Amino acid sequence: MRSVYWLCLLFFFIKISFSCQQAQKQQPAKIQKSLSRNMEVTILNKKLYRTISSASGLEIIGGQVYVVGDDTPFLYVLNINTLEPITKVRLFASDPFTTGRIPKAIKPDLESMTTLTIAGETQLVAFGSGSAPTRNKCYTIKLPRTAGSAAEIKEYSLEKLYRVLQEDKSLLNGDVLNLEAAAVTPDNQLLLFQRSALNGPNTLLRFSAAEFGDHLTGKAGNIPTYEIFQFELPGLGELKSRFSGAYTFEDKLFFTASVENTTDAILDGEVMGSFVGWINLADLQEGAGSPVLQTALITNPDGAPYKGKVESLVIQKKESSGTYRALAITDNDNGESELLELRLTL
Repeated sequence: MRSVYWLCLLFFFIKISFSCQQAQKQQPAKIQKSLSRNMEVTILNKKLYRTISSASGLEIIGGQVYVVGDDTPFLYVLNINTLEPITKVRLFASDPFTTGRIPKAIKPDLESMTTLTIAGETQLVAFGSGSAPTRNKCYTIKLPRTAGSAAEIKEYSLEKLYRVLQEDKSLLNGDVLNLEAAAVTPDNQLLLFQRSALNGPNTLLRFSAAEFGDHLTGKAGNIPTYEIFQFELPGLGELKSRFSGAYTFEDKLFFTASVENTTDAILDGEVMGSFVGWINLADLQEGAGSPVLQTALITNPDGAPYKGKVESLVIQKKESSGTYRALAITDNDNGESELLELRLTL
């Protein structure tokens, strides 16, 4: 009887030990889910634009909303109150646009836009993605100061910088360069975001905005120095989300990340959903490792995932502590785009 007692006791401790090991293996997944639940994204309204193709960059300046697309030669201007198009500004000549969309093989692929101060002037800057030789261009837009005057557009080549980035193994790890988001911090740092197409990391590049501007305009011949931060982003099923948009507001960096079933930086795939996330800018410290992100899947009012490919966002205002109003733009891959009015609860 005594031997039976000890066998039962041994079996009990083995079972407890095995259960604890299983709980330890599941713990990281629980932590990841709890981080996502800390944030909510609510769609307040949707607005479809049938004449704005493949929207990819979004910015607010002086009470107006500006939109660029990756296969259109225009910068679109929206009324900030009604969100209706007011006018459009041609950034470059493009005969193929007579079909309504510039073909993938020749488009400059303007995937991001932000506001930079260049030579003392505040300007919009739209960046090509760098994923093909035709996509190494950048356009600066100096907005008109008075009604009736025209915007001043300049085209620059980013070929030298993009070549250095493409050859940086610590940045791409065998992937192709595919810059899809841009933002500028309050302390004048330019952030560019690499959207992985294969199995490379999702990466943030941080430049001095002043150094970048000097390189862009030819004032400095050297490639501007940059820091690299890598991130683990959430996913849907076996598909990972990838950076698509970014915006800084006060002390926070907000970003969007979409889930697309493709391993090609040029060809589109089925869109499964999009996330919004944020991080404190103070957490972006050199050598600090991968900062923790707070993220939430964008869902429709019925709770189902919103299946649009969100490409960019801007924060309109802070409603209260931890609550923000935002605009997000989508590329519908069919010649149309959709604008979302969002409430973010952190």
